[in-house]
Amino acid sequence: MLSVLLTILPVFLILGSGYLLARLKYLPDSVADALNTYALKLGVPVLLFLAMFRLDFSTAFNAGMLVSFYTGAFTCFIAGIVLSRIIWKRRPGESVAVGFCAVFSNTVLIGLPISQLAFGETVLTPVFGIVAFHASLLYTVGMITMEFARRDGRRLGDTLKSAFSSVIANPLMVGILLGVTANLIGLWIPSPVEQALDLIRATAIPVSLVGIGIALTRYSISSELTETLMVSFFALIVHPAIALFMCLYVFDVQGDFLKAAVVLAAMPPGMNIYIFASIYQRALNLSASVLVIANMLAVFSIPAWILIIKSLS
Repeated sequence: MLSVLLTILPVFLILGSGYLLARLKYLPDSVADALNTYALKLGVPVLLFLAMFRLDFSTAFNAGMLVSFYTGAFTCFIAGIVLSRIIWKRRPGESVAVGFCAVFSNTVLIGLPISQLAFGETVLTPVFGIVAFHASLLYTVGMITMEFARRDGRRLGDTLKSAFSSVIANPLMVGILLGVTANLIGLWIPSPVEQALDLIRATAIPVSLVGIGIALTRYSISSELTETLMVSFFALIVHPAIALFMCLYVFDVQGDFLKAAVVLAAMPPGMNIYIFASIYQRALNLSASVLVIANMLAVFSIPAWILIIKSLS
């Protein structure tokens, strides 16, 4: 357990450094916006572009892996909605935002570096197979569900059009789509350009982790602690458990595909849950609490899942 924790510790040290330096007022709070804007609009899109451009599509996708991961995700989404309605008596739109907190794991900014540190370079191929669908699929389902749930929105057709446009215009999706296109058409990139892109790619993860750490200082644990723990339980335990069970006992998924499905499912929610809540002004306090609590708990839950995966290898 200790060796696994030490393996992934660098990721949390970088994230924690941003948090600590912001708490000590060494880095101003405004730095978070600059770092996260850079990461989300340039660094990470370039990382995803190069990943898709260099990806061997014949080995990246496995149906059992994808179904296992997304079955776990949508099970948590539905369970979060239902339980928030029944137990916490939330309004329909708020319940959707709660469910989104349980479904949107941080597959890129935390999932990528932890996967690589824990299992090596080879696991990144199936990891990017999951990432290729992640943001677009979950945002689209979340937005559609929100429009069905709330009563003060626009017509569903208009909302679907708006949701599709928002997803396509997302810088992360732009990076993925451009990378896939460049890969399929066999685009040639001059060496100096590719080297420049690699330099930008190398900054994406550390910059984003520091930015996330600083941003976490903005949020506090609200009085909604029991609901926060429920969402964290689904995100950190139920999602990877379902992915693991289905990989092993339904689809017989092994090797890097199994590792990718389970370790990405075990990632804590990222900033996207707060962005989603902000768009619809639903469950903002809960999403902020989940960001803090789930990321704290993930320091302990992720090593446990990695240990389980390694014991099965």
